[in-house]
Amino acid sequence: MRPEKHIDLYFTTRSPADGDSDHNLRLDKQADVLGMSSNLVVMNQTHSAKIEQVSEPGEIDADGCFSIESGLALSVRVADCVPVFFWDDDATLTGVVHAGWRGTMAKIALRFTDKVQHQAGIESHSLHYSLGPSIGKCCYNVGEDVFKAFSETWPNSRDFFTRCRKGFFLDLRAANRFLLNAAGAKEGGSLELCTCCERRRFYSYRVEPGRGRNWGVIIRHGSQS
Repeated sequence: MRPEKHIDLYFTTRSPADGDSDHNLRLDKQADVLGMSSNLVVMNQTHSAKIEQVSEPGEIDADGCFSIESGLALSVRVADCVPVFFWDDDATLTGVVHAGWRGTMAKIALRFTDKVQHQAGIESHSLHYSLGPSIGKCCYNVGEDVFKAFSETWPNSRDFFTRCRKGFFLDLRAANRFLLNAAGAKEGGSLELCTCCERRRFYSYRVEPGRGRNWGVIIRHGSQS
């Protein structure tokens, strides 16, 4: 998947050696194959709404990051949550966000656009985004507590819930699209794949809580000049 000439997106599938002890929890071995192990940014994710600007490889405590440096491979790990990849009109910025239900409820996608504007001077209408594989509204059954939490903090979020016998189905992808489209960001080529339905291709926390994670990476190669 390649949204712009100088920007690459990667998304991993299940490890063929699924008996491996790390169960695809580490990205460094895969990144080494792609020549990215020395410029990898890995987020220690906690379902927060914390966004960090980065300028060098390493680990950070955040659920979203962005950079204006070329050559940095920004990564996110998911196993049902929504990975959101960002770049701007001029391909001078890349970013990535981990949006589970808590992050989505906290509008982490909007926090990303706000922070990019304040720290990098890039307006939200100059941003493009793509959604990677995540659990779909077909499979994401949540309880009354999640519905109430969204309703109390974000009243119009009720539009993203469908009531069912055992609670509700939540459409995380639609919720994040709503936030980003309202901010003026433009959607690129997203992958409309449900990690739960496609359990043979991707890891799904709902299906196998103790197994691996899918990795998404975005990297910008040099400038447009």
